[in-house]
Amino acid sequence: MLKLIMALSRTNKLTDVHPVEKILLAVMPIIIMGFVKNPIIIIGNILFFVLLHIKIRNNKAIVAKFSLEIAGFAAFSSITLLFDYGWSYAVIIVLKSLSAGLCLSFFSLSTPIDQVLYLFAKNKGLRDICDIAKSMERFLILINEEYNIMYCAMKSRGGFSSFSSKIKDTGKMAALLFVNTMERWKSISDGINSRCYKGYMPYLDEKFDFSRRRFALICLYDILLISSTVFFNKASF
Repeated sequence: MLKLIMALSRTNKLTDVHPVEKILLAVMPIIIMGFVKNPIIIIGNILFFVLLHIKIRNNKAIVAKFSLEIAGFAAFSSITLLFDYGWSYAVIIVLKSLSAGLCLSFFSLSTPIDQVLYLFAKNKGLRDICDIAKSMERFLILINEEYNIMYCAMKSRGGFSSFSSKIKDTGKMAALLFVNTMERWKSISDGINSRCYKGYMPYLDEKFDFSRRRFALICLYDILLISSTVFFNKASF
């Protein structure tokens, strides 16, 4: 799924849009929603991003899977909060998680990670962090490939056939996955060093589509969310 998301992010309608615009559009609402106490604002943000996903024709299956899994995990984690804060508090947490899932899926499907790293790497203080993030991206792809190979191999040999075998086979696969990825990482490291790795990741220059009108509308939406949050929070007191 990781490789599919990376591929879709490079063919999206908004791929060439400046990453700063998409960060303000998708990441800022997540931060703002953390201070929201009224469910109406959260539902409004959810509907807004649902419309955005439909308009740019993002993969519905990935968006639904990404958002619902985050909301489901939040619902499961908030069970203990029901006894202390009641149903309304737990519902707001689930709505915030669903909203965050829609925002993150929008950003992930429209913004290649290389674009973000390219912008941040221009700052000398963040260059090392970007290099680590780039290496981790490749390492995650490696782990994903190893997982798919091992899962198909174990499944074809009768693995994961019952509930107890699923638990045992998952533990075995996790242990072998760790060992195999460590061994493959050594070969990758040797390959990098043999190609005269200079100690930093080079990034190709990219040109982005920046629109002042679009940037102003995005800022206006964020300001609207902030104003609504402040107003409803004061009204609740």
